[in-house]
Amino acid sequence: MYFLAQGGEMGALIRAKDWSKSSLGSPEYWPQSLRTTLGIVLNSRHPMFLWWGPDLICFYNDAYRPSLGENGKHPSILGMRAEEAWSEIWTIIKPLIDQVISRGEATWSQDQLIPIFRNGKIEDVYWTFSYSPVKDESGEIAGVLVTCSETTENVLTRKKLEDSERKLEAEVHERTKELLSLNESLRKSENRYHLMVEEVQDYAILYLNREGIVENWNAGAEKIKGYKAAEIIGKNFSSFYTAEDKASNLPQKLLALAVETGRAKQEGWRVRKDGSRFWASVVITAVHNEKKEVIGFSKVTHDLTEKKKANDALRNNAKELEQKNEVLKKMNKELESFAYISSHDLQEPLRKIQTFATRIAEKELEHLSENGRDYFERMQLAAARMQTLIEDLLAYSRTNTSERKYQHTNLNKIVEEVKAELKEELQQKHATIDAGELCHANIIPFQFRQLLHNLISNSLKFSKPEQAPRIKINSEIGSGTRFGNSNLRPSATYCHISVSDNGIGFEEEYREKIFGLFQRLHGRTAFKGTGIGLAIVKKIVDNHNGVITANSQLNNGATFDIYIPA
Repeated sequence: MYFLAQGGEMGALIRAKDWSKSSLGSPEYWPQSLRTTLGIVLNSRHPMFLWWGPDLICFYNDAYRPSLGENGKHPSILGMRAEEAWSEIWTIIKPLIDQVISRGEATWSQDQLIPIFRNGKIEDVYWTFSYSPVKDESGEIAGVLVTCSETTENVLTRKKLEDSERKLEAEVHERTKELLSLNESLRKSENRYHLMVEEVQDYAILYLNREGIVENWNAGAEKIKGYKAAEIIGKNFSSFYTAEDKASNLPQKLLALAVETGRAKQEGWRVRKDGSRFWASVVITAVHNEKKEVIGFSKVTHDLTEKKKANDALRNNAKELEQKNEVLKKMNKELESFAYISSHDLQEPLRKIQTFATRIAEKELEHLSENGRDYFERMQLAAARMQTLIEDLLAYSRTNTSERKYQHTNLNKIVEEVKAELKEELQQKHATIDAGELCHANIIPFQFRQLLHNLISNSLKFSKPEQAPRIKINSEIGSGTRFGNSNLRPSATYCHISVSDNGIGFEEEYREKIFGLFQRLHGRTAFKGTGIGLAIVKKIVDNHNGVITANSQLNNGATFDIYIPA
C-alpha cells in the first residue's frame, strides 16, 4: 500500500507488524480515511500520533519516537489500545479524548504535566498537545489525531526565570528601601550597591540619575549589552533602545511612569553595541531621598530572547495546526457532499431495475421455472432492501447538509406528530406511548421529529411477540452536574429526554456500538432494517450539541437518554 511505503522507519515497522489479532484486521482492509491520516502522520516532521477506531489503536511517527526515550515504550505500543499503551497517564488524557470524540471539536492543552515511562523510569514531562477528531468515510469520528511538542525545558526554564525575577525584584526592593533611609550616606550606599551587583552575571543592573544618565554599570550589563563601563557611563540609557522606540519617546515615558507609580516594567527589543537585537524584560524603580523626592532610578534588565523564540515557535505551530484543521474541515464537507450526491444518483438505475422486475412479474412470471421464480423473488427483495438503504443514507446525509434552523418548540407537539405518522404500526402492535409534560427546547424541528420517529420505530420493531409494546417518554431540565454524565458541562443547563420501552433490549456491551453506521445486533431475517436508524439519531443529537446514551439488559427493554442544551 502506498502510505505504508512512506514514513521512514515507522512505515516499515507498521508494514512488518502482525495485525491479525488487532481489531483493525489486516492493513489491506483498513479504510481509506485511516490510510490517508496515517500518510499525513508518517510523513510529518512534527511529532504526531493517532488513535484509531473504537479501541483507539495507537500509531505514531518517527518524529515522535525520540520522546519515548531509549528504554521507553517503542515499538511495543504500536497497535496497542490507548488505555493499555498509556496506562500510567490514561486518567489524565482520557477526558480530553472523550471531549474530542463526543463534541467533534479539536481541543488544546498547553504545558500539561504528564508523567510517562521512558528511559527505564517514570519521568515528569510537560507537553503541549492538540487533539483533533478524524472522521471516516461516513462522516463519523473514527479517531483522534494528536500533534504534540515537548515543552519541559521551556516550562522549567520559565519557572526558573520567574523565580529569579521574583528573587531579584525582592533584592532590589529591599536595597531601595535601604537607600531611602540613608540620605546622608547615599554615596556610600551607591558604592555598596555597586559591589553587590557587580557579581551578578545574568542581569544588567544599572543606576540612572534623574535625567536617565548611566552612573553605574555591572558585569551583567557588560555581558548582555556588550559595552564596557567606560564606554557607557555618562551616556543616556536610551542608547539601548531601537530607533522606533526612540522616535516614540519610550525611554522618557518609562522614566515618567516610574516617577508617577514608583516602578515601570516593560518587555521589548533592545540593541547591543554590535547592533544586534535581544528581547529584554526591564524593571525601572524610582529611588527617593528622605524627602520623598526622586533622585534617580535603578534599572534591571534580563535577556529573554530564547524564551521569546520558544513562545513564537509555539504560536507558529498553533497557527499551522489551525490551517491544517481548516483543510480537514473542507475535506469533510466535500466527503459529505459526495455521499449525498452518490446516494441520489444510485436511485435512478435502481428504479429501472424495480420497473423491469414489475413488468416481468406481471407478464413473464408464469414462464419461469420454480427455481427461476425463487431467484426472481430474491432479486426483488434485494432491490427493495437497496431502496431502503439508499433512503436511509439520504436521511443520514441530510442531517449533515441541511440548514440548521433552531426553534423554541414544545416536545409534546413533536411526539403527537410522530404518533400520527406511526398510527397504523401502533395499532397493529397494540402499542401505547405514555408521554408526560415535556420540555420546551431550542431544536431543529424536522430533525428532532426524525429522531423520535426512529427511536419509537425501533421500540416497535424490537418488541416482544407475546407482549404489547409500551413506550415511555419523559423530560426534565437541570444542570450538567445533576445527571451524573461526565460528557456534560457541569455549569450548563440541559433538557434531559428519556425514551424507554419494554422490548427485547440488548446486552450492555453493545451500548456504544449500536450508534455506529450499519451496525446490526440481529440478523436481517429476524428484524428488518439497514442499521442506519440509530446512527441518524446520534448525528441529530450531535447537531444539537448534545449527548445520547443507551442502557439496556437483554429481555428487559431499553432506555435512551438524550441531553441537549436548554
